[in-house]
Amino acid sequence: MKRLSLALTTLLLSGYTLADTPRLSDIVNAPATAKSFAALIAHQPLPSWVKQGGVESPMQQVTLNGELYQVYSACQPHHCGQQKFALLYSPRHQRMSGLWLRSDEDGKRETLQWLKISDDLSIDGKTVLYAALTGSLENHPAAFNYSP
Repeated sequence: MKRLSLALTTLLLSGYTLADTPRLSDIVNAPATAKSFAALIAHQPLPSWVKQGGVESPMQQVTLNGELYQVYSACQPHHCGQQKFALLYSPRHQRMSGLWLRSDEDGKRETLQWLKISDDLSIDGKTVLYAALTGSLENHPAAFNYSP
């Protein structure tokens, strides 16, 4: 609870509210990024909620190899434990990578589908995407900033 209070206080003092923080649907629908998102998910067997919207978390930022990235995540409505999606976006290069996670009903088995993970993001990018879906990124944001 203290962590949540501190995070909310930090957001409020910085002039942002949770309502102002961008979400996955903002990236999906924004004219500047919609084409890149469509290319990322093209020909992928993703469920419709990924394209149409799920239960979204606020965007978070990380630094990988000295570059700022935005991290977005969402889960399937009424089945957040079984299906999740995360997006890693570079505003500078307008590049996107993603992760779709499916798990069985009892949570003992997960299937990960990586979307357009470039060689320069193969380890740190995957780590951040998975952390976004497990809650680790939200709970420990400073732990996921990697410098060269």
